[in-house]
Amino acid sequence: MNQDQCTAQHKQLLHLFTTEYEKYVSHMDKETQKELRQVAPMVFAKWYHTTLAPDTILSPINIISLDFDTENKEKVYTLRTVVNEENKLEYEFTLQTYSMAHHPIIKDLQLILDQCTPACSLDKEGQFLPDTRNVLLEKLSLCDTFYLEYLTMLCHQMGFFQELPAIHIRKIQKSNTAEDFFTLPLEKQLHILLDEACYLAAQRFLHVMDLDSDTLDIDFFHNFLTAPQTVDNIFIDFYHRLQIDIRSLWETPPEELSEEDHSLLSSFLFAGIMLDKWFLTPMSCFLRVIRPISFVPIDFYRLVNNLSGMILMNHNLSPELYSPASYYSMTALGKSLCELDKTAENKQAMPKNISFEQILQVILPEIESRLYKELNRLENNTDILQFYVGMEQDTELWKVVEAETSNNLHTFCRDLCAAFNLENVQDYVLSIPDQNAFPIKYSPLGSKRSVNKTNHLTLGDIPLAEHTQIHLIPEGNTMDTIILVMQKKQPGDAYLTYPRVCKQSEKVTNLEQIDEIY
Repeated sequence: MNQDQCTAQHKQLLHLFTTEYEKYVSHMDKETQKELRQVAPMVFAKWYHTTLAPDTILSPINIISLDFDTENKEKVYTLRTVVNEENKLEYEFTLQTYSMAHHPIIKDLQLILDQCTPACSLDKEGQFLPDTRNVLLEKLSLCDTFYLEYLTMLCHQMGFFQELPAIHIRKIQKSNTAEDFFTLPLEKQLHILLDEACYLAAQRFLHVMDLDSDTLDIDFFHNFLTAPQTVDNIFIDFYHRLQIDIRSLWETPPEELSEEDHSLLSSFLFAGIMLDKWFLTPMSCFLRVIRPISFVPIDFYRLVNNLSGMILMNHNLSPELYSPASYYSMTALGKSLCELDKTAENKQAMPKNISFEQILQVILPEIESRLYKELNRLENNTDILQFYVGMEQDTELWKVVEAETSNNLHTFCRDLCAAFNLENVQDYVLSIPDQNAFPIKYSPLGSKRSVNKTNHLTLGDIPLAEHTQIHLIPEGNTMDTIILVMQKKQPGDAYLTYPRVCKQSEKVTNLEQIDEIY
């Protein structure tokens, strides 16, 4: 296969991402589209390590690596969004090589430190200010804000920044420690970075999860490189250190779980985000010593809608961007750095005799399935209702919500309660005025508060007109009354998920951000 054929095939594969991602981004709220395109490099990096056909090893990186010599190195495509000469946005791919002789992370660290010569300002969190951040992102091998944040944290941790005297601002410059580091052989630099990355992962777990200092250390994560494990085994080991048998919880039927058990399982989801963000992602997308794989193809319809909603509400995007893979293999570079047996079994090794056409035949059913679901949504698209929703006792707590007329009324009422931190509401009264302004009351099955029941009704079944004001009283407590004002009815968008939040008050956003630390 010559290089031209190889490049054409790779483009065909890579465009599966850009076509699908941009299709959904273009339907999102205008105010979220810019940030959705900014996070595209990390979304692409995740897609690159995710199978294109369920329960197979056919991830883009595995398929494309068939065409490369990967002895002692990892060759990977990265993505950045650029504005062309016609002022139009384009997705641009770059083929990067990571090896003992050349590693982009070293150059990226140098670029960051050069930006600190003669000096540079940081914010109170120790990160670069927006203008400097934008300049650096244009230069880095991976145009991703978390990548820059991560490298900046490594620079702090490794003593590469020297603090300068300054009033009302934090100023730094490159330190002598940094100068000494870059005089070392590249292999030694990479060994040091690998250790520092393991140490940073341990520190983030200890800090964010408020663990005792002896729970985790650098060896906990380093051992998963020298003796690769399944991701499940990493969790088992982690929870064992907390004196919890997570396996028994996994095997227990949901109805038999206690409230404490449910809390532990919730922490499991949080720990998964932490593991991916601070260990699996840096080791795979930044250092390229491991190659993870997820066996469930990415659902762009769900993913882009969730990201857009989180951007609108100014939430941390980590729960959507970071979720642990099924398992990982050591790359050739990783085996060299960790001095592992290069002939050890690689569960992601692709058959050498498989053709690109054969691969396309395997992934085609998944592509057709997505197209079928898309066409089905277009054919069954319903009208949507837009509501202003707020707390009667506090006018600064409000959201603008859209829901389909086909949405279940009972589920909608419970979701609204949960949206204002009224969890597990079982009983309520929904009061809707009729044409004569006489209130018609609804409540859920099992409630004695009204004859009309919400469980088998949809939003389209109840009498609603523009500017209609509705009262939702959870558990009969008028102090928690939620006011809904019907604003408009219009055709829905088959590329959006409903119900959805279109806008919310600053006070709601600030309250929802309190527990967002990853």
